[in-house]
Amino acid sequence: MALLAACGGEDPDQDQPRSLATDAAQVEAPADAYAAWLDALARHDAEAACLLQAPELTIDLRYQAILADRAELGDPCTGFEAILWEDPAFDSEIVDVDVTQQTAEDALLDVQLASTDLTVRMVHHRARWRVFSTSDRTEADAGGDTGPGRWVAAWCSLSPDQTAEEIIALMGAPSGEYTVADGGEPQLWWAQDQYDFRVYLDPVDRSVLELVGDYDALSADDRALLPCPELRS
Repeated sequence: MALLAACGGEDPDQDQPRSLATDAAQVEAPADAYAAWLDALARHDAEAACLLQAPELTIDLRYQAILADRAELGDPCTGFEAILWEDPAFDSEIVDVDVTQQTAEDALLDVQLASTDLTVRMVHHRARWRVFSTSDRTEADAGGDTGPGRWVAAWCSLSPDQTAEEIIALMGAPSGEYTVADGGEPQLWWAQDQYDFRVYLDPVDRSVLELVGDYDALSADDRALLPCPELRS
């Protein structure tokens, strides 16, 4: 199972004050939140799972459901969350979880399931840890010269004056693409774990409008390889 509008309303615990005990538990909170999300999926509890995932993940799932003719724009998260547990590769048996990186805003987990190893990115959104994305580490390791290393090396050599095809030639095949037909802002993106690079395109002629990289979650070593601004247009 590999992934990248919130499904519910206001979070019931959003305005609750934090205690010292709550702060002390923050180290384990991302792993606990992921386990709760996976458990909700295993129980086919779409409402609970939707509340435990980031809006970005819900948006990506909605596009997947639209492409599979299982949803339309504006459909609630609970209407298509089942595509996760219906995936033949879905596995909810956690063997081990290790929090490898954590800030106040996000965290990375190394997750060992019974059938595969995942990297999971969690984000702290509206007073709660939520699942942002999951990626199969085995698939990533088999990617050869594609993946984050290539993206970081190529990113600052890109220019908005280039065509989308020229950028793909440098970055490799994108992780995905949104088009007007999908209901999203036209863009190519390359994303895995803490890496997220996006190229926004003109909806008419597909020319490049903006290059946007998310540097916040990257390590100091990666940021040192990216002398260009996060936003270029």
